[in-house]
Amino acid sequence: MVIERKNYDGIPLTGSPHFHAVKVGNLLFFAGATAKMTAAEKGSMADQTRVIFERMRYIMECEGGTLSDVVKITSYVTDLSESAKSETQTVRQEYFGEDLPASTRVQVAGLDGPDLLIEIDAIAIISQ
Repeated sequence: MVIERKNYDGIPLTGSPHFHAVKVGNLLFFAGATAKMTAAEKGSMADQTRVIFERMRYIMECEGGTLSDVVKITSYVTDLSESAKSETQTVRQEYFGEDLPASTRVQVAGLDGPDLLIEIDAIAIISQ
């Protein structure tokens, strides 16, 4: 089976030694994404979540898919409060609508930058 490790021109490289996604057959595994190196890096949980979902949408379009092909997301957050949860759920609903993926939310002590509040990785199934 062919394994494709991929970076995408429309997304900056963060300097970490990893790829934006790895494709195996019709499965696409997204590396954890944050709002690092964007205007939202110092923004709210909602601002950072939007940047991540925009990047995810861009990758899906490059692969010939849509966000409705995303079947699982895992969110790593520094804040589990109801207000932070509500912010991310509202943005998730904006981007996925009725096609919400299975989802897990985990609190972490910190992320790759003092202002980062959320990191999301995902799995998608790409039609062939």
